[in-house]
This record gives sequence, structure tokens and C-alpha cells, in this order.
Amino acid sequence: MDAASEYRQRAVESASPVGLVVLLYGGAVTALLRAMAAMEANNVERRVAELNKVFAIISQLQGTLDFEKGGSVALQLDKFYHVMRSQVMEASVKKSKPLLEELVQHMTMLKEAWQQVEREVFDKGVTGIGHLPSVTLSSYTPTAQSL
Repeated sequence: MDAASEYRQRAVESASPVGLVVLLYGGAVTALLRAMAAMEANNVERRVAELNKVFAIISQLQGTLDFEKGGSVALQLDKFYHVMRSQVMEASVKKSKPLLEELVQHMTMLKEAWQQVEREVFDKGVTGIGHLPSVTLSSYTPTAQSL
């Protein structure tokens, strides 16, 4: 195992549940950026591989939603993930760098919100998805194209 892989493995093993969500969003952003670079380089195989990583990450995030405890925030995140899947697919089919850039912005926004939650959990002992800032999700409005 190389040093980078070992570092990632240790980060995952030592992360809190919220920290794992942050890591997943970070992985999605990285994969989207790599997909854009592959698109610019006309590397279809790499672009598809990176977008498949994004699909897998979105599936993981969506699969861990707790609708009972998460309430309306979990429902909003579920809708968000459905839209994200559609946009990743559309960006792939259309080979659209602007759509990928938009996805990076939205994923980064949510990653930052989860980082804030992680800080609150650490600083104040706050627990639960209900503390995810509502402004984060309400500032994302899916376009008609992405639905």
C-alpha cells in the first residue's frame, strides 16, 4: 500500500460518522474535478471511471439517510441526491463541463455545511442531522433541466 492510500485508510478508520460524510463529499468533488480534466484531455475511459465514482458516492450517501431521525432534512437530501444523479448523467451524455462545474459547486457547498456540523459536534457535543444548516439545502434550487 502506498503512503497516500495508507493515509486515506487511516482517515476513514478514525473519522466520526459526520466526518465520513465530509470525506465522501470530498471524494465526489475530487472525482468530478478529475472527470473534467479527463473531458478536456478527451480521455473517455478516465471520465467515465471518475463519474462512476461519483455515482457510487451519491449512492452511498443516499443509502445512509435515516428518514426517521433526519426528518425533512433527510427528505431534502434525498431529493438533492436524485437531482445530482440526473445531472451527472446529463453531464456525461452531453460531455458538459459547465454541468460538472455546477455539480462541484453544489457538492462543495454541502461538504462545507457538513464540516460546520462536524465542528459543532466536536465543540458543543451537538448530535443529529437536524443541525445541518437549512440554508444549505434551501440555497440549492434544481433546474427544470436537472429534474
